Amino acid sequence: MHEWPLVIFTLLVQGSVGITLFITFTLAYANDSLDTKEKCRYALPLMLTAFIAGALGLMASTAHLGYPLNAFHALRHVDSSWLSREIIFASLYLGILGLATLIALFTKRVWTILLLIASLLGIIDIFCMSAVYVHSSVETWMHFNTYWMFYGAALGLGAIACLWSLATHPVLSSQQVKRVAITAVALVIGITLCRLVEQPLYMGYLATLGNNDVATFPHQPLSAFEQLSNLRLASWLILIAGVGALTLCVRGHRINKRLLALGSVLVVVAEVLLRLSFFSIN
Repeated sequence: MHEWPLVIFTLLVQGSVGITLFITFTLAYANDSLDTKEKCRYALPLMLTAFIAGALGLMASTAHLGYPLNAFHALRHVDSSWLSREIIFASLYLGILGLATLIALFTKRVWTILLLIASLLGIIDIFCMSAVYVHSSVETWMHFNTYWMFYGAALGLGAIACLWSLATHPVLSSQQVKRVAITAVALVIGITLCRLVEQPLYMGYLATLGNNDVATFPHQPLSAFEQLSNLRLASWLILIAGVGALTLCVRGHRINKRLLALGSVLVVVAEVLLRLSFFSIN
């Protein structure tokens, strides 16, 4: 399926940014209670995960270009092309994150300021990535729903990585683990509710397009969107179930790994299915 490179690219890069955001937040929150060694013990596995995910995502993006060297031509119109901006900010994000990871590997010190810079670049990169599709000629992409979807996936995948790190690398106190875990879950619940509330607006927007003689040759995105209605419904139900499991996994001062595993699998599956639906336009 021609959608898979885009699905892999967007989800891996967004997940990478989400992980970096949660690393930065956790280190800033627990800065006074962790020594240098504990910071590295907590952050380094996540930093490596985020860097590898981002690198694999960028590699997958070149597969979509057909001829990988075409990526260099996409940088020629930074002043007018969202794709050029997205490539630049993705490269800057990955470069800063890679530098921070190398420093942590060789010096056993985590430079939080580099992670903060990488987080800001990652947020901008997701905005540019979303804008590539919002400003395309595909009707089902040209809506604020695209921003909600991409940022929502970043927070959801980042929260999952954060919860697993808290469950498997207990360098924080039990009270701190509980507070960070509750914050992560609250963000996932909040962004999921926002995405659900926004869906009627998105459907209303598509309904107005359906009343017009709009065509995007050689694709038929509205037709494909209608044909995948059952897939989208199943995806939303799976996502809600996954968020519910993540919510229940945070009880007391410990994280229930079984519920965390169940919630993680459901959320990831739901995001993949929603992304496949998003990119299926013919």
